[in-house]
This record gives sequence, structure tokens and C-alpha cells, in this order.
Amino acid sequence: MKLIFRFIRAIYCWWTEGCKTSLSAKERMDMCKKCEHYAKGKCELCGCILSLKTKMDSESCPIQKW
Repeated sequence: MKLIFRFIRAIYCWWTEGCKTSLSAKERMDMCKKCEHYAKGKCELCGCILSLKTKMDSESCPIQKW
């Protein structure tokens, strides 16, 4: 349930900020892939799907890597 709420909140924030797509999404994803909490495209800490999260300027890494 928490994961669904976080996802809806992330989409809402991204939408209200004009749907900006980060120019550094590839760099963010590269950092995630090197992280010990990366598991099959998801973050083990927050449960987010990283291919989506890394593209949203309104989102950030739960351990402040980006």
C-alpha cells in the first residue's frame, strides 16, 4: 500500500511541476545500477521502479546519491 501511495505522490509532484524530464536520467540510472540496493530495476529501499523515478526531477535517491 505504501508503494502505491509513493508512486501516486511521485506522479502527482512530477505532473504539477510541468512533467519535466531530467536531462541526467541516464546518469542517475547508471548510479543506481552500481548501488548495493539495486535489484532488477527497483530500489530495495524505497521500492520504486528506477526507470521511471530517475526521469522525474521531483524525485530523489533515498540515500542521497542523486
